[in-house]
Amino acid sequence: MKNYLILVLFLVFGTNLFGQTNTYVVSMKPGFERAVLADRVKDSDRERQASINENNRNLKRGRINEFLRSKGISNVKGQFMDVKIGFLLDITEDEAERLRNDPNVESVIKDDVVNVEPVDDGRSNPDTQGRPIMQGRPIMQGRPIMQSEELSSNWLYDSDLKGSCAIPLVGGSSNGSRKPQSIWIIDTGVDQSHRGLNVNRKLGVSFVENETAFDDFLGHGTHIAGIAAGKNSGRIAATGVSAGAEVIPIKVFDQNGNGSWASILLALDYIAIYGQENDVILMSLGSFNVSDCENSNPLLSSAIHALAEKNMFVVMSAGNDNGNAGRNLPGCINGPNIFTIGALDFECGEIGGKYEYSNYGPGVDYFVPGSRIFSTWPNDRYQIMSGTSMAAALFAGIVHATDGVIQSSGNVDIEGLSYKKASK
Repeated sequence: MKNYLILVLFLVFGTNLFGQTNTYVVSMKPGFERAVLADRVKDSDRERQASINENNRNLKRGRINEFLRSKGISNVKGQFMDVKIGFLLDITEDEAERLRNDPNVESVIKDDVVNVEPVDDGRSNPDTQGRPIMQGRPIMQGRPIMQSEELSSNWLYDSDLKGSCAIPLVGGSSNGSRKPQSIWIIDTGVDQSHRGLNVNRKLGVSFVENETAFDDFLGHGTHIAGIAAGKNSGRIAATGVSAGAEVIPIKVFDQNGNGSWASILLALDYIAIYGQENDVILMSLGSFNVSDCENSNPLLSSAIHALAEKNMFVVMSAGNDNGNAGRNLPGCINGPNIFTIGALDFECGEIGGKYEYSNYGPGVDYFVPGSRIFSTWPNDRYQIMSGTSMAAALFAGIVHATDGVIQSSGNVDIEGLSYKKASK
């Protein structure tokens, strides 16, 4: 009887285990249907551009739905058709394997919900893509400050500029408010009411389940937005490199710090709908210790390259592991109009050496200041943070201000390699 009971329990729990559903990202082969972006009709008005291409988008959507019906699939969580053709759905591993065997399917990849807190960066298993995390570290110097309060010298604040001392070290601030190009912030959201930011509320969007607004509950997205594009807004301000530039938030991390690679893919697909030439796409996020990093997520890599080929600039952080940036996804992805940025220490008036946690290596395109950067924080407050997230944001401001014509203020030598220090 005891053996029989054990067998029954195994069958019950074994069935539940092997029949468990997970979210998978399914990408179709180019021969199945071309993505909308490949043949996209451009227009200087973003919303009109989206509308002009809607008929083509509907054709792609129809092809996807036809394929899903032929497979008897109904539990679809989302579709993408502008940067690539594919969909998200909840299925079992057996069902995923059957899809992989379909001649129209390019890839079927499991997408786990992950936590962005840097508790586990995937080092224990170098064969996984790891967890996408925010690549900026809060510097604990008390609570965020309001405009009515006083600043100490520890904040590295330039009172003439009304912003971080890092800004003059990369060529200073210029007026970005009149430029038609925008900076897309793929992150935790952005505080849309912050007086120091020019936020496009109409196009801002969230790809976080049950959080339809792009409000920033964690602060990371608001902080990097201010570094790139903050404006002079009062007695204390965080004037950015391209001051007043329009920022478009795309929220991919929820209020608890959970996100996924699928949400990042949907964000890139959204940009393919509304993006314009010379727009800047900022991804201050990543996962370290990824084996064969550049080839580890072909769908993500393909999406990034597709946007870059349409003359949009993709800026990514190198990661904060004091290791090889070539193992940090997505910063390991390389190509024209694609930049991976490392972080340097600095003091007011002087750039120092490598920020102690910054990754480095041949895959890093430029280094800029990234430690103790003063910038915007939710609820009209200001805070300092350190990390390659902050460095990438500084570089994104440079790219926006110069339309991608990057200068260099000299070189910095790190572990036997020489890197350019970016400037306007």
